[in-house]
Amino acid sequence: MRRKFVLLFTFLLTFLFCSSAVSEEKVSVPDEIPEDAVSVCVTFLGDCTLGCEERERENPTSFDSYIHEHGYDYPFSGVIDILREDDLTVANLESVFYNYEANKVPKTYNFRSSVDFVGILPVSSVEAVSLSNNHTEDYDAPGIRSTVAALEGAGVEWFATTEYANQGYIYEKDGIKIGFVSIYTSYWGYNIDGRYLHSEQLKRNIEALKEAGCSVLVGVMHGGVEYSAFHDEGQEKLANFFIRNGISVVVGHHPHVIQGVSVRDNATVVYSLGNFVFGGNKNMRALYTMLAQVTFWFSPDGTYLGHRLNIIPAQYSGSPDYNDYRPIPVDGEAADKVIEMIQRDSNFRLSPYVSDVGAVQPFVPAANP
Repeated sequence: MRRKFVLLFTFLLTFLFCSSAVSEEKVSVPDEIPEDAVSVCVTFLGDCTLGCEERERENPTSFDSYIHEHGYDYPFSGVIDILREDDLTVANLESVFYNYEANKVPKTYNFRSSVDFVGILPVSSVEAVSLSNNHTEDYDAPGIRSTVAALEGAGVEWFATTEYANQGYIYEKDGIKIGFVSIYTSYWGYNIDGRYLHSEQLKRNIEALKEAGCSVLVGVMHGGVEYSAFHDEGQEKLANFFIRNGISVVVGHHPHVIQGVSVRDNATVVYSLGNFVFGGNKNMRALYTMLAQVTFWFSPDGTYLGHRLNIIPAQYSGSPDYNDYRPIPVDGEAADKVIEMIQRDSNFRLSPYVSDVGAVQPFVPAANP
């Protein structure tokens, strides 16, 4: 007990986390940050499949049935206190809002919900989503266009680099602008002569954000090997591409499990967040996930100063035995296990988890201009 108290006291004196898992206590900022600095807290969530397969739709254990029974605010209710306290929540939306079964693409899994399910996002304080993944075109162009229209109608921002939906996103606070881009690794991948298929399209999106006056950029990538505890070469190459092009924070998903964290060249890479609200399957092959909260600091004139990552361990179901589509934070041994899983694939020694705080990592300063 005494050791736990000492660890907690030390972290409270040393670190600032943007929004604690359940606590609202604040601690001192790094020495590199002036007192009048502006901070922006962004929470990143992994795979959010807000729909299900056609054959499961009427099943009482399906995601659709849970929402009809419990309401739009149900799936994120276990973490809503965290999401309401940040400045911005960004999720990977891995399903479509589309009212028809037509245009279903032949593939193993197709995830869809009706357009009105878009209401889940604003009531849950999820303000922006990435659409660069392998399920946003499950119902071809009509499906993704319906999804974009639903998001815009609900006031939810989106960003993507795809054939049918292509744009960056700018979040603004107190005159500070943070730019977001995203891409699916298979869309970005290689062509026969070794060049990247859509790197120029992605570069244009990045340059547009720079020209719009963004002080710092975030790259969201979707890729890797499903259910692998370790990131692969494709993820690493895309992360390197992002960093070479001025990205300071890279966040990934697709493997459905959590992977490691890398810090290099004044940038942080979170390779995979794992599943979050995962309506695509009532059974679970993995349980643990995380919320990745990043605090960005800026001088009053908008100059980017640096960032810090806080890892909040969680599981993507309130039940360990079946998927109830409602993620919850975890504490104690379960939280320590999440950090251990991330550590196996990380390139530095992670700061440990502290109860009711998270695992707050060292400050990463901005690169010298």
